[in-house]
Amino acid sequence: MKKVIVYAAACVLFVSSVYATPGSKILQRFKETFPNAQNVKWIDDKAGYFVSFTQNGNFNKVFYNPAGNFVYSLKYLNADGLPLNITMQLNKQYGETKVLGVTEVTTQNNMFYDVKMSKENKLYSVNILADGSITKEEVYDNGTPGNK
Repeated sequence: MKKVIVYAAACVLFVSSVYATPGSKILQRFKETFPNAQNVKWIDDKAGYFVSFTQNGNFNKVFYNPAGNFVYSLKYLNADGLPLNITMQLNKQYGETKVLGVTEVTTQNNMFYDVKMSKENKLYSVNILADGSITKEEVYDNGTPGNK
């Protein structure tokens, strides 16, 4: 019986030491970056660690590589979450449109907004940088890809 208890204790220590180090590093980075995160859910696989959560009323997803380093994040916003310069640039370029959804995409080196809009019978998918530069535009007419 004594050997079983010692063996069980050794297994618990081994498992906790293997999983505590990388997990605690990622958790610490996550908590420092997103201190007000709520409804946090983690998924891990061989590619890394995905976490989804809400913060300040927005749904977010973040991906960390297996070493615990930030790779990218996605923040889902409504039109009110866009910075004023982006809203002004979209209005200038497309006129009055209905914003259907906004995803703020952040990588280690870049940040842009993926904006989905509709106007009359056209759907627009636009990637726009923080400075207002449009880097990608797709236009769909009645659900078919086309040109503006």
